[in-house]
Parts: sequence; structure tokens; C-alpha cells
Amino acid sequence: MNAQYLIRGFIGCLLLVLAGCESSQPVSESSQAATEPEVFNILNAFSAVGSSSKTAQVIAPKLEEHLGQPLELHFSQGREAGLGGPTDGNTIVMSTIGLMALLPSFMEDYVVDPHTDLRPITRTTRTPDMLIVRSGLGINNIDELVEYSNNNPGALTYWHIAPTSIHRLEFAALFEELGIEATLDTSRANGNDDAMAGIADGSLDMMISTSPYVTQLIPTGAAVPLAVINSARMPLYPDVPTLVELGSESMTLGSWAGVFAPAGTSDEDLDRIFSAFEYAMADPEVIDAINAMGMEISLSDSPAEFSEFLHAEMQRLSAAAEEYGFRTD
Repeated sequence: MNAQYLIRGFIGCLLLVLAGCESSQPVSESSQAATEPEVFNILNAFSAVGSSSKTAQVIAPKLEEHLGQPLELHFSQGREAGLGGPTDGNTIVMSTIGLMALLPSFMEDYVVDPHTDLRPITRTTRTPDMLIVRSGLGINNIDELVEYSNNNPGALTYWHIAPTSIHRLEFAALFEELGIEATLDTSRANGNDDAMAGIADGSLDMMISTSPYVTQLIPTGAAVPLAVINSARMPLYPDVPTLVELGSESMTLGSWAGVFAPAGTSDEDLDRIFSAFEYAMADPEVIDAINAMGMEISLSDSPAEFSEFLHAEMQRLSAAAEEYGFRTD
């Protein structure tokens, strides 16, 4: 009997040892993958060199830190970014005033309604736009620009960066309200590079774009700033008036960027993402980096507040587009 109990005990111990060995085997790759956090994706409407895309690159590490997820940036996603996208709270869109407020406000066949096809989360940055002229014209202020135009109707050339850009509407308002006649230089390529080169080499007279681009031409002496499209003057150029000061009632803001989620994303995920942006954009290094690019952080109070702001912007720009005969062809 004692021998039987000993044998049974030995077998029982052996089984326990074997079971322990099995439990200590490495976890399979599929099991490991199941526990890894999902990737958080930011779909940037514009290329990596755009202002909103640069913002995404600056804040990405802080977003990762707060969300506890790896983050991937995707650039040049265009105006349809996020349409029909995943609704699990791991995909957002970063876009701007032109694609999310101007074009949807008056184009009946525009591809996206930011209120129904997407869910607004927050504004991220605000950027003054600026009118500059090439220095060789001898024009140093708006009065001299108007006088030059009156004496040389249509002689001034300009480029608005792209036919669908907010800067085209800003030029339309400027010309209408100040009585300036100028000729669109249709030979220019879309984007800032060709226009900036034209200002620098004297082949283009005027351009309007966001301040991070045009202010590069001022310290070199290639360009003269004449007006700021923003709610206030720029601290860097306190003597340059705003378009509002010059009489514009509709061009009260310059450019802004914002964040959206695909339609169907839950309120809980919107709040989670909004909190991540609050955390990231309160970081002193992030603030300094954004300011160094000529932008300022302009976080919304909540997703609901951003939605209200977006609605008001669409109304403002729709009225301006009608008043100034804005078109995109």
C-alpha cells in the first residue's frame, strides 16, 4: 500500500511540474498582438510641409504619451480624408478653414459636410494671413497700393495660391472694398513655392498666404507687408494694419486648422481625443514650437463649441463668397 501511494504521489507531482512548464511557455505571437494597443491615425489633408501638418508633427509625441498608443501620421489625404473611416476612436482628420468651412459653405456638390460626414473635435491653431507686395514696386502701404492701381489699372499681378483657397476670397474682398484692379497670373503653379519665388525674383507683384510662408520674404527685403487678415495685428509687425481696420466687414479672421473624427465616432471617444489635445497643446515646448512657426494655439472649449464655431464660420464665408462673387474655376 505504501508503495502504491508513493507511486501515485510521484506521478501527481510529475503532472504538476509538466503543467507548470506548459504555463510558463512563451506567449504566442497572436496572443501578444491581441494585447498591443491599436495604432492611432491622424489623416492630414495636406502635405507634410503644410502648416496644419507641421502642427500634427509637433504634437504627435505628446498625443502618444497621453493616449498610450502608437501614432501614425498620414499626409496629402485631401478633402475626402476620413469619409467612411473607422469609428473606433483611433482615426482623426486634421484639416483647415478652406476645406472644412469655405468650400462646404457655398458649393452644393462639395464632397464633405463637416457636420454630418465628420464629427468636429477642436480647433488647433489660428494663423494670420498676410498681403505682401514685391519690394521693387516702391509700394509701402495700402494707400500707395490703391494709388498705384488707380494710375495703372490691371497692371499689378497676383496669385492666390490655389483657385479654391481662402486666399482667393481674401483677394476678392480686398479688391472689392478698396477698388483695386489687378491681373491674376494664371501661369503660377498651385502652392506657395512658385508664388514666393515670383515675389523674390520680381515676376509677381502680390500674394496673400499664411504668415509662416510670406514672412520669410520680408527680412530678406524681397517683400513689403501691407495688410494682415486676422482679428488683431501681428506682434511681429505691429505697424501693419488688419483688413478689418481697412474697412472689411467679412475678413475678420485669417486661417485656422481643426480636428475631426469620422461620423459615427462616439461622444466618449471624442472627449478622450479632446483631452489628449488639451494635454499636448498645453506643453510649453509645443507652444514655443507652434509660435515659432508663426501660428498660435487656439484650442476650442469643447467639441460642442468647435461645432458652433464651424457653423458660424460657414455662415460668414458663405455670405462673403456671395458678396464678392467668389468662384473656384
